[in-house]
Amino acid sequence: MAELSVEEAGILDRLLQIIADEGLVDRNKLLPQAQLDEIGVSADDLVLIGNAIEREFDRDILGDDELEKCVTVRQLLELFACRIS
Repeated sequence: MAELSVEEAGILDRLLQIIADEGLVDRNKLLPQAQLDEIGVSADDLVLIGNAIEREFDRDILGDDELEKCVTVRQLLELFACRIS
């Protein structure tokens, strides 16, 4: 895995915190390979997470159908990182 810049690491940290806060998930469970449904992140949670990330980064990021395709934490992070960079 490539080294992250300080800025990228900060963004990743903020994304993980938003996912934990809005999804009501223990941040320690947010491992890249973790299945969202297995750690308790529902489709409704994904909408809340997406909305919070849009507010945090002041961007219109994505539609609900894109969120529904994400099944792991890694996929969710990659989707958000792609949209905010």
